[in-house]
Amino acid sequence: MGRFLRGALVVVVVLAALAGNAGHRIYFDYRDTLQHRFAMVRDMARLVDDHVHRTIRTADIALDQTAGMVAEAGGPRNVRDLKHWSRLREYAAQVDGADAIWIHDADGRTVLESGSFPNRIAGFADPAGLESLRGGMRLHIGAAQPARNGGQPLVFPVSRALHDDEGRFVGVASVSIRVDSLIDFYSMLGFAFDPLVGVYRPNGEVVARRPATEASAGRSVATGPLFRSKLPEAPEGQYLSPSVLDGVLRIAAYRTVGDYGLVVLTGIDRDEAMAEWRTRTLHTVLETVVGLLAILGMLAWGLRYLDRERKAQVALAEARTAVERTSAERDESARLAAALDHARDMAEAARRAAEAANRAKGEFLAGLSHELRTPLNAVIGFADLIAREAEGPIGTPTYRQYAANVRDSGQHVLELINEILDHARAEAGALTIEEGPCDLEEAADFAVRMLTPRAERAGVLLAAAVAPAARQLRGDDRRIRQILLNLIANGVKYTPSGGSVTLSAAIEEGLPVIRVTDTGLGIPPEDVDRVLEPFTRVETAANRRVEGAGLGLPLTKRLVELHGGTLALHSTLGVGTTVTVRLPAGRLLPAEPGSAAHAASESLSATTDKPPRSGRTGVGGGAEGGLMLQPAPAMPSAPLPGSTTVPLSILLVDDDPTVRDMVAGLLRGWGHRVIAAANANEALVVLDGQERLDLLLSDVVMPPGMDGTELARQATRLRPGLPVLLASGFAAHAVGIPAAFGPDVAMIAKPFSIEDLRRQLVRIAGRRAGSAAPTPAAPTPVAPASAIPASAMRPSGPPRLLIAEDLSINRELLAALFRDSGYAIDLVADGAAAVQAVESRDYDLVLMDVQMPGMDGLEASRAIRALPPPRGSLPILALTAGSSDTERRQCRDAGMNGHIGKPYDRETLLRQVARILEAGRNRTGAA
Repeated sequence: MGRFLRGALVVVVVLAALAGNAGHRIYFDYRDTLQHRFAMVRDMARLVDDHVHRTIRTADIALDQTAGMVAEAGGPRNVRDLKHWSRLREYAAQVDGADAIWIHDADGRTVLESGSFPNRIAGFADPAGLESLRGGMRLHIGAAQPARNGGQPLVFPVSRALHDDEGRFVGVASVSIRVDSLIDFYSMLGFAFDPLVGVYRPNGEVVARRPATEASAGRSVATGPLFRSKLPEAPEGQYLSPSVLDGVLRIAAYRTVGDYGLVVLTGIDRDEAMAEWRTRTLHTVLETVVGLLAILGMLAWGLRYLDRERKAQVALAEARTAVERTSAERDESARLAAALDHARDMAEAARRAAEAANRAKGEFLAGLSHELRTPLNAVIGFADLIAREAEGPIGTPTYRQYAANVRDSGQHVLELINEILDHARAEAGALTIEEGPCDLEEAADFAVRMLTPRAERAGVLLAAAVAPAARQLRGDDRRIRQILLNLIANGVKYTPSGGSVTLSAAIEEGLPVIRVTDTGLGIPPEDVDRVLEPFTRVETAANRRVEGAGLGLPLTKRLVELHGGTLALHSTLGVGTTVTVRLPAGRLLPAEPGSAAHAASESLSATTDKPPRSGRTGVGGGAEGGLMLQPAPAMPSAPLPGSTTVPLSILLVDDDPTVRDMVAGLLRGWGHRVIAAANANEALVVLDGQERLDLLLSDVVMPPGMDGTELARQATRLRPGLPVLLASGFAAHAVGIPAAFGPDVAMIAKPFSIEDLRRQLVRIAGRRAGSAAPTPAAPTPVAPASAIPASAMRPSGPPRLLIAEDLSINRELLAALFRDSGYAIDLVADGAAAVQAVESRDYDLVLMDVQMPGMDGLEASRAIRALPPPRGSLPILALTAGSSDTERRQCRDAGMNGHIGKPYDRETLLRQVARILEAGRNRTGAA
């Protein structure tokens, strides 16, 4: 019994020792972790303090320079000119994160600001700060507030008073610093946690804070422990307290910014900071429990065999072995746990890197268009000059073909850029849809007819069937057509000759469902999901020669998701692929009145396989030539329902004489009056004249010179309200053209049927019935409304053009394009030089590159518009590689009269310049 008690006592002592050791480890680990976290936030506070001090210091220096400039000029009112504005811009450029430097008079009214010239009308936004500066304060730092130009979300002002030579208060110089410049800097520090970083005024008002930057503007933390107890005790320190703004308990450190009185605060969430300690504590507890259980097991084993000494000794040996094995397992468990933690850290780092890569890719793709269009401008432009032998005969005809190949390849690269740019908009979340009614049957018929030439060349049969119940949808009609075009084109691309691609649409379980099925090569099961990822292509021996960037299906999937639907793939190697698009039930629209006649049958539209059907008439050399007509399968003997007896006056434009004569004969046979034109130049003469016109029917592709899209733009300008029908066999034209012009411009696909043409004419005649024949509209003025007096006209002589372009190769290209054109050309390399040239010499037109170092084209245009007439009303054309609506709107807002896109086409460039000059002469003569 005594031995048993002694053994039990030993066990109790061992258990207590294990528990005590575990508690000791947990306590010291907690203390060390907390000290480490406090040291971390102190280091963070020092970094933030240094950055804030440096930012305010650079602002202070810039304001001193501004005050010196004002004193040198004799007061705020004497600095409102371009020279002082340029100096002010230089001072603003020295300040990290500066939005603008403002100069205000003694009453707070703005005199000059570096953001624009002349300045925007705005007053000093901080009345309390104005009174403090008027009362003698040297430097005033305001709280966060919205920027006065509306371009940035939040700024905070740093202001100083302006005095004259006698020390009287004459105004205020203020630099507005973007809050996000501080926030972005803190985000780049690479802290292990998501920290709180705050900058506060001495009264507790928020200057900058992350997170919740926008929500914190205008709020105060003066009631918190930082300003109530900590700052009065010491200018810097650390504490543990919940936040006044969001209630989160944080480990925090604070510092007072020397010389400027600001307070910086950094902190990390205590739960997040101590997460690793809690994990280690759990491991320690588990290890201790394992040890205790092992010892208890030893005791039970000993009690069982206590009565037998020999067996007790054997049991003790076995217990020792078990303890050693348990210890080894414990060590292995700890090692595996550490490896698991490391693997988790690596996985989290990889996830963050992948997210950063996705963001970087989106930004890269968004800027890819401009970066590639600029060199393509030179490639296509110089190749075109060589192909046309602009500088004289080359000597070897083969080189002309080489140059043409270079030009055509450049055009192909440009189309690829446009596809990549569309995907970049989707990646950046800028791809949107325009809701409206959509006829799915018309969209399917349209897509089949657009891809007929390609399918015929590949020997693939196309077919489409739309159930009447699924015909009317609500969605973006242009994007729905793009979805169908992409899916059918993808099927044609991967289907060998003799196969088929079928589109079907029906209602399944109350949802509209679209399926595109091909009998093509198929996709391996392991690659079905990969083909829906951008820039991914699954190459096999069968499809290795098929071209593509791997963007078609991912972009189509994104368009489907924008409509609230889903896209799924089912494919079998050697059998084919089925793409299923399911749209929400809310996309269905009720059937239109009078559509019951279609309820018993489906709409079927089919083309042929490789040998063309005998019933199809192709005119103009296929889809890339002129107009194409497809006779209806059964022409009704009675007139088309709703047809009009009112003849139309139609301007027909096509460069192919066979197509032009055939279509003109068909239209005249229907009783219409036809004016035929062989190119856009002949059509512009008719549009600019007094001839009565009811319709412009034009081919899109008319090489060389102005194409149909540009002609449509000119027609909408010269004849507002004139209906326009554009014919094209290219899918990219079909989904993009109508939305770019408005309701008066429609698209008819090639090959189009006679019934399609007749229906379009009936629609146009119905719109124009009962209305007076359109009268020619006066050309739209291209310069500002202020008239140029006759006394300001330039002396007689060749028109003089000023070209501002920073890249030397583009200046060389423009000089070559304008050579032998009859114009006098001056070239400058930046916007400031362009403004000086306009001030010192008379010009008829300025061609201004938008993106230039220093003063860009937008700023230079604003400066020219600020000049007195006639120089201030000089026509300006933008030279730009951008294609977004935002950039075009910025050009218009800066006072530009139009834009010329890169790469340049010489004929289009010269024609647009001639039009602007002619409009200017007409306006001057009328004055």
